[in-house]
Amino acid sequence: MERTSTSRSICPRCQRPIQGGCICGALPDAPLRLRQCHCLILQHPHERRRKNRSLPFVEMCLSTDSLTIAVARRLGGTQLDEASHFQERLTDSSHTNLWLIYPCEEAVSLEQAVTDWKDEQLLQETRATVVLLLLDATWKFAKEMDASNRTRNLYPSHMKRVQLTENDLQTLSKPKRFNIRTPPSEQHLSTAETLALVVSKVENDETIYETLMKPLDLMVEQWHSFQESKKPQTPA
Repeated sequence: MERTSTSRSICPRCQRPIQGGCICGALPDAPLRLRQCHCLILQHPHERRRKNRSLPFVEMCLSTDSLTIAVARRLGGTQLDEASHFQERLTDSSHTNLWLIYPCEEAVSLEQAVTDWKDEQLLQETRATVVLLLLDATWKFAKEMDASNRTRNLYPSHMKRVQLTENDLQTLSKPKRFNIRTPPSEQHLSTAETLALVVSKVENDETIYETLMKPLDLMVEQWHSFQESKKPQTPA
């Protein structure tokens, strides 16, 4: 007997099932090119293998010269040997505005970091860009990654720690959009949500946030719809 294939057709652009999963309609016509910042993502190997990740939707929206991703548990070491562009941007001392977006006691708010950066540009009459470093992992693994980089003194000395505060989050039109994974608190956002918010503030363009969130919102809507369809129907 001939075996019937149960595989679903995959969209060549978004790499998601065409039937009920394609999010191409929510993607921008052309990838966005950031002018004021560049994003470095240190992604935990376990996160790379997860299916319900938020980062791929940002990848599809940003140009390749705006985003660099390296897969490793920490900075330095043989795991990052092939990620030369990542290392170059991370260690280049000419990029004095290197921000790690991760919560901790000594971190300044996003609002304060952006204000200080703009004031510095006015005083020095320069157009210095910002390099944003984010840890892409579950919060448990992100905490381990940060601790590992701290204890090994792997963070560049010129790096500034920046976190999202309640005031920063109040600017969001719809907080906690990526609600298919449970964060430690309401202030803990997914990588995509965090990146979109920070980038929109640095670029001073609120439309960037909504553009980056549009495909994520559609995916979350599709996910919830699929979960509902799996529930047993209650007899009338």
